[in-house]
Amino acid sequence: MALLVSAKGSDLLAWRAAGDFAVTYRQRILDRMEFCPADEALAMLTWALHALEDLAVANDGFCSQCERMIAEVLECPETGQLRQLTREFFAGLYRQTALYHSAPAFFQFSQHFLQALAGALGRISRAQLEDAAARLPELALIALGPAGRQEFSPFCPLQFMLVHGEHSATDDGLIQRYATLLHEGFEACGLQVDTLVTPRNSQWRGSLAQWNQRMNRVLERGEFSEVVEILRLADQTQLDGAGEAGPVFRQRSLATLAASPLAMNNLVSRVVSLSNGIGMMGGLRFEKTGPFRGQFALLENALQPLSASMSAFGLLKQLEATPTPQRVRELLWRSELSVDMAERLLQAWHGLHERRLLGERDVHPDWRNGAPLHLDIEQMSMAEQEALRELLEAIGSVQHHLGLNFSGLEG
Repeated sequence: MALLVSAKGSDLLAWRAAGDFAVTYRQRILDRMEFCPADEALAMLTWALHALEDLAVANDGFCSQCERMIAEVLECPETGQLRQLTREFFAGLYRQTALYHSAPAFFQFSQHFLQALAGALGRISRAQLEDAAARLPELALIALGPAGRQEFSPFCPLQFMLVHGEHSATDDGLIQRYATLLHEGFEACGLQVDTLVTPRNSQWRGSLAQWNQRMNRVLERGEFSEVVEILRLADQTQLDGAGEAGPVFRQRSLATLAASPLAMNNLVSRVVSLSNGIGMMGGLRFEKTGPFRGQFALLENALQPLSASMSAFGLLKQLEATPTPQRVRELLWRSELSVDMAERLLQAWHGLHERRLLGERDVHPDWRNGAPLHLDIEQMSMAEQEALRELLEAIGSVQHHLGLNFSGLEG
């Protein structure tokens, strides 16, 4: 089955994938009917039609159920109930993924749920602050990392930050308290929260002016570790908040990073040096120590270099999109990628995330289990191993393409 069949819109690649799926499905039915008597052939066609209709009805029912749960989250008054809803929602998503193998569908619903959850926790946090909440300035809660790229699952530590309006210095403690309540709220819902990239820490919250000063100071000093941290802003999606703080911050921060030769050189040099999982002699790279010794590290050798390459292209070409598949398509529309390379990258994104999500399904709800991000190659067929190698080669190609683009820009 074509991996891109779940894409939508007028995208050439989506239509091609849909056509491939239809042709393949039709041919398999015809192959099974080849030696059937007429009555059996008719029965098989009828069965196939009803099976597709049943799948469509079941999928529509699942979508409606997700929408009802998201609406329930928005109205939920306390974190205990939110924790239960979170567990039930993702359990349903993993069941659906086992049926349809659709990473885009999983991440789309996951993102909607995460935004609803952020809104509910913001409301609950304000209620806990009681009358003092009225002094809070305009706030924008922004996700970074996997959630910032809209690739969130509960196996990912949630990274987020706060941008707020101007306020009195006496209210610094109030914003600190609000940020802490948010952090604790996500944890109370059972999610993993990054202990460093969180507005509970002062360097991940601030007004637009403070963020502007912070970014300029980091880029002027040029400390490697500080630049690496600030480049997390390349992947950001607003989870909660009204007003202009979030959109203005996104526009300014991305423009600042893109205009900084120091930041771009730091990012591109790190991205092109990441392993794409294929060694010097053409063999796959395996873990040499630890509990997953002898297995293939899916995050370090595949998911990370792919997403990082698209993040770098996002800054380098000033792309509008944030999710990786949309970035690939935007580069294609701008003629920055060939159709062949865009197809290979989209196949890589779909295939790798499908493996990741199916692995997570097997150990859900043990959200701290690292097994889904490691592949036992010996358990894979030769065809599966070859397919994996092709995906990794596509990632290596885009890393090389990124290096050439950046070198050309420098020249």
